[in-house]
Amino acid sequence: MKESPLFLVAAIFNWLVGGSLLFTYPLTAKLLGLTGPPDVFFHIVAGIVTLFGFVYWLIWRDADRYRPFIGLGAVAKMVFVIAIYAHWLKGSASGMLALLVTADLVFALLFYRSLRASRPLVRP
Repeated sequence: MKESPLFLVAAIFNWLVGGSLLFTYPLTAKLLGLTGPPDVFFHIVAGIVTLFGFVYWLIWRDADRYRPFIGLGAVAKMVFVIAIYAHWLKGSASGMLALLVTADLVFALLFYRSLRASRPLVRP
């Protein structure tokens, strides 16, 4: 699979979002309309977002080797999209958070397109 900047951009995006959530919570919370102090589930989610940044970086470095992770990344991004959009529609998530997760929707679609355009390696 040809090297694509898509997964490097996705990695940087996840690191920026995850890092902001973990290390600059007061500012990030204000920007995204999050209320209350972060709890254990918040930290788990922020950690997973950051971890997936590493996964996207691995894909960028060697897309053939880490091809199965592309589908996993697309599904993970759609889980975030569905969850946050559902909460936004119910009024329990801010419009800014829904706007941010729209980037995940775009990434998920581009990941799926990338996966469909590539062929798995045939190993002996």
